[in-house]
Order: sequence, then structure tokens, then C-alpha cells
Amino acid sequence: MFRNYIKIAWRNLKRNKVYSLVNIGGLTIGLSAVIFMLFYINYESSYDAFHTDYNRLFRVERTYVSSIQSDIWDSTPYILSDELQNSIPEITTATSIRTTANYLGINGAMYHEKNGLFADNDFLKLFTIKFIKGNQNTSLENPMSIVLSASLAKKLSPESNIIGKTIRIDKKYDCVVTGVFDDYPDNSHLKIDYLLSFSSYETITRNTLDAGWGVNNASTYIQLRNNAEIGKVSEKIKGFLTSHLTLEDGIQELLSLRPIRDIYMKTSKVRGGGGNRSEITTLYLFLAVVIFTALISLLNYINSSTAQVMKRELEIGIKKVMGSTKSHLRYQFITESLVMVSISFIVAIGLVLLFLPLFNKIVGKNLSIVFSQDWPFFIYAMLGSLLAGILAGLYPVFFLTSLKISSFLQGNSSIKRRAGLRKALVVFQLVLVIPLVFTSILIIEQFKYIEQRDIGFAKEDLLVSLIDVANKEDREVLKTIGERLLQDPNILNYSISDSGPFGGGGQQSMDWEGNTTNEKAVIRSHRVDYDFLKTYQMKLIEGRGFSEDYATDIQSACIINQTALELFGWDNALGKKIDNGRLKVIGVVKDFNDYTAFKKIPPMILFMDQGYGSSYVTIKVASNKRAEAQTLVNTLFNNNFPESPIEFSFLDDNLDSSYLNSLKGTINIFIFFSVLAILLAILGLYSLVSFSLKTQQKMIAIRKVLGANTKSIFLILLREYMILFSIAATLGLVTVYFIANKIIHVFAYHEGVKFIYLIMAGLLALFVVLFSVSSKIVSAVLQNPIKSLRTE
Repeated sequence: MFRNYIKIAWRNLKRNKVYSLVNIGGLTIGLSAVIFMLFYINYESSYDAFHTDYNRLFRVERTYVSSIQSDIWDSTPYILSDELQNSIPEITTATSIRTTANYLGINGAMYHEKNGLFADNDFLKLFTIKFIKGNQNTSLENPMSIVLSASLAKKLSPESNIIGKTIRIDKKYDCVVTGVFDDYPDNSHLKIDYLLSFSSYETITRNTLDAGWGVNNASTYIQLRNNAEIGKVSEKIKGFLTSHLTLEDGIQELLSLRPIRDIYMKTSKVRGGGGNRSEITTLYLFLAVVIFTALISLLNYINSSTAQVMKRELEIGIKKVMGSTKSHLRYQFITESLVMVSISFIVAIGLVLLFLPLFNKIVGKNLSIVFSQDWPFFIYAMLGSLLAGILAGLYPVFFLTSLKISSFLQGNSSIKRRAGLRKALVVFQLVLVIPLVFTSILIIEQFKYIEQRDIGFAKEDLLVSLIDVANKEDREVLKTIGERLLQDPNILNYSISDSGPFGGGGQQSMDWEGNTTNEKAVIRSHRVDYDFLKTYQMKLIEGRGFSEDYATDIQSACIINQTALELFGWDNALGKKIDNGRLKVIGVVKDFNDYTAFKKIPPMILFMDQGYGSSYVTIKVASNKRAEAQTLVNTLFNNNFPESPIEFSFLDDNLDSSYLNSLKGTINIFIFFSVLAILLAILGLYSLVSFSLKTQQKMIAIRKVLGANTKSIFLILLREYMILFSIAATLGLVTVYFIANKIIHVFAYHEGVKFIYLIMAGLLALFVVLFSVSSKIVSAVLQNPIKSLRTE
């Protein structure tokens, strides 16, 4: 019997080629889109899931809490990991890491590699890293050891075994290659191309590693025992820092645990660090897009199936007369639906494989399909598609097979009288399309706003580099280079500081004049020079900048930002004292983002840089001479510092690159699926209109015979769909407006939900209706009424 159903289904597909092609095409497009998006969501939610026992891996985070501030940081003291492992029995392994970016030299060639970590052997035990060469248990044991990824090893030594070879670090230090590991997966919050032994840290950076409990110079990760209760461990470590730090009354530094799988998607409010980051809200929005796209595709299938089954009413009636039962007819139609869905699914898989490289470009990811690993995903996708096909075919199947035989044989099908259901389908489909289009417009505009918003300084045409300055003489060389560069017309400004926007920075606990809380505030700090504000074109809200005309500026002057002014509660900041009276405020600078544009700007303070060490050099160049200026600057600095590799790059090229790349992919996805949803809606409405007009052929013909002109009939039919559109637009836009006002607050900086977005979404939906409906109505109205009446 089942084989017979398959044969009938196949014959019907061949007999109705146009219908089959349209239906299979619509289903294929919808399924392809849904599979692409589910595959993407699966990838995004799988970050760090490749680690063995990832459910037992956690990052330790530090929360600074006072009555005036509360900030979560991913940085902790380096010595914390050993103390936790020794003090908490539930912790099996603990390790510290610190990011680094170095110049790696070999055989006369030098490469600037930015994705490095200082780590130890415990890191290799805790994280899943597959070694190709070398001993994983001891490769980071000795000082000046380095472990490379397979790609980096091939890049540095393409034709020979690199184990045991010497890599020159920053033109100064020799490290021995002790291991090579498989390329670290992209779907991790960490970016790792090489590992340096932590015992090399002080030699390479000339900074003290064990700097005490008050210096947060590493990130700490732990692994818990299998039977450990996370809640109890969290309570044990919560106040761990209290016994090691001397804190003022009312201030706390608390520790908490973050599951490693949550770091990528759920740390938008965590300060510090870098690597790969995204936002869980974006994933929820993508899931909503998947659901809407799937529902629109199913509605299209229901509509076209219902319209096509109308032509088979006589067939159903005759089969009932010949003894077919309801169950036989239902099995037949469900089988036809499954055959169509199966064909669509197979074609959709082919399209997914064919267009995966293009999809990767759109989303900015490196997704790949490995059937040996991903087969469960495709099995679930196939089962979901078959289930959807069955559900989509239930209405025409159960409704038609339940009708009386007389309804079929007398041409009096009640399908034609089911106008209410048809109208409900139109409204429901538009209610799905409008929120999708509106949300897409909202997200695209929000991301554009973040990318283009005023971040408090002129980010364009700024060459920046962090230069290792070993002594006072080197600092004088920097000043001499600046004087030489400023003689070139392509060099506009020159500044030396210890840090800068998106170039590091420190933090200090400070008191302020008029403080009534008996608590200090944690202030982000930058040590700058006289030309810092001018180079970055920062705006002063009040007061003045640093000036050589005031001898005291270098010792006791400071500038605060607007956020600090609000925190201190001052009406007028000028002349006020900070840090127990040591610093006097001479100006207030407009808030500027200094390490990411996606988080709230913290309170900041600028004061004069008097020391030496690593210096952050910023050079403003002429817009039309960027390349020439970059070549000049790099050449001049490398000539003056031959022992240190120096490479200046443009700040705007790397500004929030990880976030922006993720956002650009997000924007592309929303644009792509908005267009797809519109196309599917047009296809679905076209099918609905076709179905509707077939039930109204007699009415149109009678009106024409009675003298109604084409225009009046067209307006009568169009008016019905405009009423339905108005209902759908009201329901869809009102609903999504309230939801959008909740979503938009996820972003630290955002525009309000503008009324123009509602209008744009409504107009796009109106275009879908007019485009889908008008041509079909015109075709029906122009049909010969005699033919319609004869057919009826």
C-alpha cells in the first residue's frame, strides 16, 4: 500500500510540474535558510565545547563592589591560581595565563604574531590542545620555551622540523621550540597561535610576575572535581581575596566562577581581556529569525497545497464512492507531502554544501561540514523537516477527507466558503514578516550607530605603536624623533604616553574632595603628555589642557572625564582635589571610549607622564598621505631602535576588530534573511491570492456581466487585502515595538526605537502585499467572464 502511495505521489508531481516546482522551490529555499541558520547557531553555541570535561572548566572573575561602583573584571593576581589549588580541595587543576603579542624571528625573517599566551604546563593539562610534536607534559616547564601552532610552525619553518630550533623574540631573546600543536579551534574565546612559558615572563617583559595580591596581571582558570558542587565552591572562593588584601570599609573584591562555555556569549558586561566575544541576545534574535522563516515557509506550503487540492475534489469524491476510507486518503496525502518535503530536503542539503563558502563570507566565520562529526545535526534536521511536512499537510488532508461525498460531486466544496481561514492565514503571514523586517532594520541601524557613533576622539589617521623604552636616554630619542617627524608636512601631531584609547591603561583607587562615602573610587588612568589631547582631538567640556606654561602641571595637575565628574557629584570640577589632595583638576574632557565601544565608559583620569618604560606613541598624519607617512614613521623608528622591532599601524584598522567583525557578520545575516523572508512572503501571498481568486471567479464574472468596470473590481478585491494588511501591521508593529524597547537596552550605547523604523517596516510589508496581490488580481479581472461562468 505504501509503495502505491509513493507511485501516486510521484505521478501527481510529474502531472503538475509548475505546482511541484514552485512548492519544492519554496520549501527548498526555506529549508536551506533554516539549516544555514541552525548550523550557525549550533556553531556559535558550541564555543569552547571541544575541551575535555568542559563542564568542569571555569574562569575566575573578580568583582569590585562599593556603594558607588560595581565592576566585573576578568583579571586576577597571578599568584591566585596556586593559592586556590592549594586551598580548595574541590579544585583539581588551576592555571594562570596572560595574553602577549611578539615579533618572532627565524632565519633572518621576522613576523608580528598577535595571538600569543604566557602559560604553564597546567594550562596544557586543563585545556584540550592536541600536540603533534613534543612532550605536552613538559613543553612549558623550562624558561624561554615556546610552543607553536601547526600553521605558525609551517610559516616559520616550511621545509624542516622546527622542534629544537631557536626563535628570536622581539629581536632580543632566544626561545627554543619545544612543541607543535594542532591549530587551536576558531570556536573558542581564546586566540592561540603560540605559547610562551610563564617562567620567561619577567625576562621578556621586564615586569615582575609575582607582584602581590593588589596587582591583577593574569587570568585564572580552574577545573573542578567530578562530584564538586559548584555552589559550594563559589561560596568558598567568594571572599578569598579578603584575607590577602587590605580594603577600606565598604569596599569588597569578590571572586566568582564563570563556566568556560559562557565566556564567549555572556560576558558583554565583563571588563578587560579580549579574544573572541559575542552577545547572547544576538543568538536569540537569530533563533527568532529561524522560527519566523520556518513558519513562513510552512504557511507557503499549506497555502499552495490547499489551492492545489481544490483541483482534486472530484478525485477524492470518486475514491470515496469506490470505497476509500478516510484513513486511506489521509495516508495518501501525507505520503505526497512527505515525498515533496524529502525532495526539498535533499536539494536543500545540496544547496547548503554548494553555498557554504559564500555563507562563510557573509557571516565572517569559518564554518565547515564534516559528516562524520555533524551527522547528528543533519539527522535532527531531516526529522524536523519531515515532521514539519506532516504538520503542514494536516489541514488540507484532514479537512478535505472529512467532507461529505455530495460536496465533492456537486461542486459545492466548502473550501470555497472558508474565507475566514484564508484571511487568517494572510494576517498571520504578514504578522510574521513585519516583526522580522522591523527587527532587521532596528539591529542594522543599531550596529551602524555603534560603529559610527562619536567615541570621543578622532580615530582616523592615527598611527600607533607600543615601544619598549628601557631608560631615560631612549625617552629622549622618542622626543627627538617627534621633532624630526613634525618637520614633515604629512605629520600633523605627535604624542608620547603610557597608554591611549584602545592601547591599554591602568586603574587606581582614589579619594576625591567632598567625598562623603568614606570609600575610594576605581578610576581608569592614562599618563599622557602635553600633546595628547591635541593629537586625539579630544574636546574639553571645561577648563584647559596640560601646558608647559604651568610648571605645576607635570607634578600635580589632572584632567577627568564626564563620567568621573558625575561620580564625584561636583557642579564645578576646576580646582577640586583628587587622591588625598595630590592632584588638582584643571579640566574635564568629553567622555571617550578607551578600550571598547561596546561597554559603558568608566570614570577616567589623565595626568602627566614622568617616567619611562613601555611608551605608547601616537602620530596624527595627513589623510591623503597615509601610506607614505606609515613608511616614513616605521623606517625612522626602526633606524633609531635597531634592537627593538617596531611597527606602526593605523588605529582605525584594528579598532574593536573582534566585535566589529562579529557585528558585520550579524548585519549581513539580518539583511540576507530579511530579503529571504520578503521573497518567501511574496511567494506565499501569491499562492494565497491564487487560491482566493479561484473561489471568487464566479463573483468577478457576474460583476463584469452586470457592467462593473475593471478598475472597480480591482479596487474591491484589493481593498480586502488592504484591510488584512492594516490588521496585520497593527498587530505586528505594536507587538514588536514593545519587544524592541526591551532588546535595545542590551547595548551599552543605543539609539531609541525610532518611529521611522516602524514606518519603514510597514512600507516594506505593504510593498510585499501590493507586489504579490496586484498582478494576480489584474490577471483574474481581465479574464473572460464567459469562460469563468462556463467553468463554474
